[in-house]
Amino acid sequence: MEKQLLKKRFDELLTEYDLSGQIERLYQKAVDSGAIDVERESGDDYRLAKIIWYAIILKLREESVPYHPDNRKEAQNLSLFL
Repeated sequence: MEKQLLKKRFDELLTEYDLSGQIERLYQKAVDSGAIDVERESGDDYRLAKIIWYAIILKLREESVPYHPDNRKEAQNLSLFL
């Protein structure tokens, strides 16, 4: 595969997946969930925002795991280089 074709495929995935929309939806779901007490937070730091961000990344990761074990292994190896 040529790098230009790979870039095209990757861009198509970004468009199809609507990452910013997914993140916004999951953010709102987190805030509305009752699992966090937003009112209790002082807002002096990014503690709660980082907790939400990390939870969202975990959810997106869970939804994006390659099905085939060989592909998972290759993705895990690649992540070591990022």
